[in-house]
Amino acid sequence: MTEPAADEHLDLDDRIAAAKAMNRLSHALVRHRADPRVLRTIAVEAERLAEALEHEPVRERRVELVSSPRFEEALKNGPAILRAEGAFVDMFDDSPVSGSANPLNMGLKVARDGDEAVGRITLGPGWQGAPERAHGGIVAAVVDEVLGAMLPILETVAFTGELTCRYAGPMPVGVETEFRARSVGREGRKLYLECVGSSDAGEFVRARATFISIDLQQFQAGTA
Repeated sequence: MTEPAADEHLDLDDRIAAAKAMNRLSHALVRHRADPRVLRTIAVEAERLAEALEHEPVRERRVELVSSPRFEEALKNGPAILRAEGAFVDMFDDSPVSGSANPLNMGLKVARDGDEAVGRITLGPGWQGAPERAHGGIVAAVVDEVLGAMLPILETVAFTGELTCRYAGPMPVGVETEFRARSVGREGRKLYLECVGSSDAGEFVRARATFISIDLQQFQAGTA
């Protein structure tokens, strides 16, 4: 099998800028009652740009990942993301929850705090369920992402096996909220984690999860 060439993602800054603009547009479309002429302009331009993009080369996401310098570093030294405390980082540039290069991203920022992962997020209007509160599935997605941020702290790679959320109240939209995750045990390949989401008004979700660890070599070969 030929090893893919290292991918430095030279288009990443431009991809992030485009994603940020599209994300802003999407939330504005949900929040505002626009003039029909503006909406028709958006539709025409979006279709034109989408058609142009669809003629560009298709991204091979797994090949991009396993050929990236970050993945090579993880193979040699283990997952290094979030080892340093304090700074917010992109866990995965294309993540629909926290990836700054994904126009669908929810804006979550994750950092390490001791043995815990902490995520902060202010949801935009496009993620509402009932008025002024987040859709329950969006809350679960944020929980899952912050739980996933525990994996570099535990120096392992894993996937979600089971996730249970208990909703104690509404997650507000337009208000900064915090999600804090920690490890509560391990049994073989099974990692037991928990996460609590809260705002100034108090706790609104508590979750428990089981993650299943995998071998990075298997992931590289596409067999995980």
